[in-house]
Amino acid sequence: MPVPTNTAVFYVVFVAPGFVAVMTVITLAAIEDDYSSFVLLIWSLVASLVIDTVFVAVYQHQVQPIESFDQLPDILFDPYFQAWYVLGILFASFVVGVGASIVILLDAPGWLRRLLQLKSNIKVNPRQPWANFMHDAGWVRFKTSDNQLYMGLVTEWSRAERPKEVWIKSPQRYNSDTKEFEPVDSEKDTEMLFLEKDIDRIVMVSRDTLPPVRKRIWTWIVERLPYSNHVTSLWRNCSDRVTALWRNL
Repeated sequence: MPVPTNTAVFYVVFVAPGFVAVMTVITLAAIEDDYSSFVLLIWSLVASLVIDTVFVAVYQHQVQPIESFDQLPDILFDPYFQAWYVLGILFASFVVGVGASIVILLDAPGWLRRLLQLKSNIKVNPRQPWANFMHDAGWVRFKTSDNQLYMGLVTEWSRAERPKEVWIKSPQRYNSDTKEFEPVDSEKDTEMLFLEKDIDRIVMVSRDTLPPVRKRIWTWIVERLPYSNHVTSLWRNCSDRVTALWRNL
């Protein structure tokens, strides 16, 4: 038995939001981990369920109640095709994806993880030690496989268990005659890429002086809120109290 057109369109429109939201998160939050298609499908369906539930709740509040599941496909065709509903659902999907990306960039899961591990002697982190080491790296010093010493400011580094590669700018090479690090090139914009086979050891000389992404986003949001000083003070007090309470448990 063929599926009615309105029912087919309904399923497409109500399943798509999750995929839009998940792909928005992967793109904006720069998630590089290789998730299986099954995991992405499950997250997409969960996101679709949440978005569609909110949409139906708003529809019932603003338009009319829905008394049976059979009425759902008619939402988009009552009395004619409601293009604004479709655009609204897709826009809501994008907003959900942006919101989830901000949560990830603010490292909310990491903050909660550190809070739960305050009383533990062993810290568990989903990232590799390599990723944790390079996370806030600023100036680093390399010992290469050919026994040369280099130093530079980290621009990019590989993640998600990929080959360990580092991209630095303002590279300097150690001169054994002068006992000092000297610029590799006189050009100010010189950059170098070190592949995994080139790297023997890395020493962190200094951490990145630029605040982490989560701090920059939080600062940008707070500065634009009314009574921003009070909001910042309240957040710090709440955070300190929650941390102290957890430690005393």
